[in-house]
Amino acid sequence: MNYKYNILFICALIISVISCSPDDEESIVSVPENDRTEQQVVDNDTLVVYLNTHYYNSTEVNALANPTVADVVITELLEGDTLPSDATLLMSAVETKTTTFLEVEYQYYILRINQGGGSASPRFCDKVRVNYSGLLMDGTNFDRSSTPVNFDLTSVIPGWSRVMPDFNVASTYTSNTDGTISYDGYGMGVMFLPSGLGYYATYSGSIPSYSNLVFKFELMQSETMDHDFDNVPSYLEVIEADFDLYSKDTDEDLIVDFIDVDDDGDGTATSDEVLVEGYSADTRAALQADLDALVLESNQLLSPIKYNADRNDFTANRVTLLDDNGNGIPNYLDETESDRVN
Repeated sequence: MNYKYNILFICALIISVISCSPDDEESIVSVPENDRTEQQVVDNDTLVVYLNTHYYNSTEVNALANPTVADVVITELLEGDTLPSDATLLMSAVETKTTTFLEVEYQYYILRINQGGGSASPRFCDKVRVNYSGLLMDGTNFDRSSTPVNFDLTSVIPGWSRVMPDFNVASTYTSNTDGTISYDGYGMGVMFLPSGLGYYATYSGSIPSYSNLVFKFELMQSETMDHDFDNVPSYLEVIEADFDLYSKDTDEDLIVDFIDVDDDGDGTATSDEVLVEGYSADTRAALQADLDALVLESNQLLSPIKYNADRNDFTANRVTLLDDNGNGIPNYLDETESDRVN
């Protein structure tokens, strides 16, 4: 078992969860932590006040087929002013969500502008391709992307892993002659997060400790992750319903399944205990047609389509979770000798 790889991954993950962008290299300073339950009350009160005193240009945004983060303008409604007729108060438009993180129940809010026309939604442990802009409550822009960027939802603040699965990816995308990609019908919205789902007590660059955060975002694509490269997707190796990366440890070796190359501790790598069948084609459309024709059994799944620059083709795998002894436990989770692949 590659313990060095797993230890390095855990260390990198701990560092990265306090960073929103994978390219963020600003200084990070921690301060003594407040009680999370008490801080959540303070944060939520602040968010509610913000949502009741700010509006967005709803008429203008709703008229656009593919609004961008720059198109959504949030403005404070000053005391004595009247709400413009072409605008909507945020509190009237947002959805209230709840989640549990570190045993504390948090409320956060989503402004859903476009659901997204694609058939897929990212899972909380997937990779996403997005445009985004990050704001403080006072309107300070602390981070933004100028072009679509990719990052792993396990390596960013917890609010992102809660919000992204609520949206769908783009319905179509087109490769342009200049090498860029155009997206149509992507998911688009704004998230309003308490500090407990953000950086919390950490002072990161221009983000003060205990800052509530606003992110405008466009969700273009997602990719199913396999963090330990064992041919079993990470979403099967975590507790997805609880957004929990760390509770599944089948062999109780203190290395959780989604980064454990031998999940059942039987000495046979997980990648050798599943059946992988590869498919390829010269074009994505041709490969997709082949995959659409496959009939998947309950113990089978498809990996995402990937482009291979070296071969100039597209590939995907059909993975079968074998159960050789028929005891209802897949080989890769069954430590018994009779359930190994020869």
